[in-house]
Amino acid sequence: MGYKIMVKYNLDIGKWKVKYTPIPNGRVDYPYCDDKGNILVRVSGKMTEKGYFIDEKTNARHETALRLIKGTPRQAFSGRIKEVAESDFSYVELNEVEDLSQEDEYLAESDELYEHLTSIGKALKFGGWFGNGYNAKRVYIMPSKLYKGFLIMVCGHSGKGERIAEIIKHSEEIKNKAQILKSIEFENNNITKLKVNDMLV
Repeated sequence: MGYKIMVKYNLDIGKWKVKYTPIPNGRVDYPYCDDKGNILVRVSGKMTEKGYFIDEKTNARHETALRLIKGTPRQAFSGRIKEVAESDFSYVELNEVEDLSQEDEYLAESDELYEHLTSIGKALKFGGWFGNGYNAKRVYIMPSKLYKGFLIMVCGHSGKGERIAEIIKHSEEIKNKAQILKSIEFENNNITKLKVNDMLV
């Protein structure tokens, strides 16, 4: 997956100079495939023509495609998640929720769940989807700190810590490359440069 494009912006806040970098959400775009797992390429339709998929190895045309997830062809989710079995959720510390790179937030209501989570000081975590496609997210539900009696449900693809680690690693690589470049420039500066007159014999 990786964070390939490092973008740093400058921001002056009073007397402080700040550089900031967007934290990517960690969403993965899985490759298109047929029911056997062969990779397909999406071809956009022209004008009124509907788009389609093609297997570049065999030139076979497909009207629909699946997605290859962990080596297995998978169908898309449809609609919204309706039920979470007890075996499919876990209790987590509330600070884990703060690490989520949040993309969606919902107000939720359940007096019983609110009381239960408040009494144990935990949040619930499970996987969910909200709409058609392959956009499954991590979902956390916890008692609201501000709105007594209500729950807050937040969704996202990954933890901020994972993305921040990628940003820091990328920044370190850039620093290392800059140091190597400086040393090369220093070495080049110590080389006697060839002059046109040196070539005239």
